[in-house]
This record gives sequence, structure tokens and C-alpha cells, in this order.
Amino acid sequence: MRYLAVSDIHGEMSKLEEVLQKASYDPGQDQLILLGDYIDRGPHSKEVIDKVMELVEKDGAIAIKGNHDDLFIRSKYEQEMKELWEMNGATTTIESYGEDMEKLEAHRKWLENNLQLYYETEDYIFVHGGLMPNVPLDEQEERTMLWIRHSEKVGLGKTIIHGHTPVREITYDEDQIDIDTGAAYGGKLTMLELPSHNIYTA
Repeated sequence: MRYLAVSDIHGEMSKLEEVLQKASYDPGQDQLILLGDYIDRGPHSKEVIDKVMELVEKDGAIAIKGNHDDLFIRSKYEQEMKELWEMNGATTTIESYGEDMEKLEAHRKWLENNLQLYYETEDYIFVHGGLMPNVPLDEQEERTMLWIRHSEKVGLGKTIIHGHTPVREITYDEDQIDIDTGAAYGGKLTMLELPSHNIYTA
């Protein structure tokens, strides 16, 4: 089995479709892991969420929650989170729905009910932001997993695959691999294949 990981899609639907094609993604053979931040900044947040839902429900992909997804979810209930979301790209997400606020609410509910904080295998831990060094996985805080940025060794005996912190190229730091190559800022979207470490970009 191949693991295929991609992070920080940020509404870049065409880039997501391109990396899936370049990797010759086959749901019968591959485990796809989406590391969060599906929305904001890019132009097609609605379409990306539709695609994420399809990949999860039809293919068994793993969808992890990013900090932008969390802001979207919590903005319905918390004014502070609504204001923070508005500062971090909410406008482009809302615009992608046009007048279809019913679809927006359905997507928000789906994300709230279906996103995971992390996915663990024998060799890897997949998470959006990262993990606090030397803290057992079951004691990590949700905010840490969504927002942390650091390059020190985590020290849990597995390789941490994450996004969240934009880098020009996939970056290997100690026992971490950062795969957010800045699609939201005009950079490329990068998919990492494991255990081969092949890379596909769009």
C-alpha cells in the first residue's frame, strides 16, 4: 500500500485534481490522507469540500482538520472565531458558495462531524500543524495539532507528516516532514508518497 499525503489545498481545486492524476491515485491500492486547510484564500473552497467529501465517503480517504477548517466550523458558534476566520480568508470561501448558503451550512456540518485530528500508522503520524515535543499522542492538545509551528525533534518514535507552515519545498526537520508548499500563496501543491518519498506537484 502507498500512503499519499497532501496538505493546505486552500480552495485550489485544479491543483488537487492535478496531483491526484500525477500520482496515478488508485483508491483500491492507495491510502489518501488529506492534512487539512481545505478552504480560504483560493477561489474554489466549495468545490474542494465537495471533492474531499467524495474522497472520504467513496474512497475511504482520511480527512484531517486544519486550523482554517476549525475556524469555519467554530465561527457558527463563537463570535471570536468568526472574527478570526474573517481575518484569515473567510471572504473567498463564502464567495465560492455564491447565494447557496444552504450548501455552505451542509458543508460546515459535514466537516464538523467527519474531520479527524490525526491519523497514526506503524511508522507515521499525520497531523495538520504538528505535535508538542515529548508529549504522548493521547495527551496532545487540539490547539497544538492545529496551530503549532516548530522544527525541533518531536521524539515519539515515528515520523510526523504535517502541513500548516508554508515552505518552498518539502522540508525534512529531525523527525518531521513539512509538506505545505504554499499553494495558497501562488506556490505549488505537493503530494508526498510514502514510504518511497516520491513527490508530485501542481
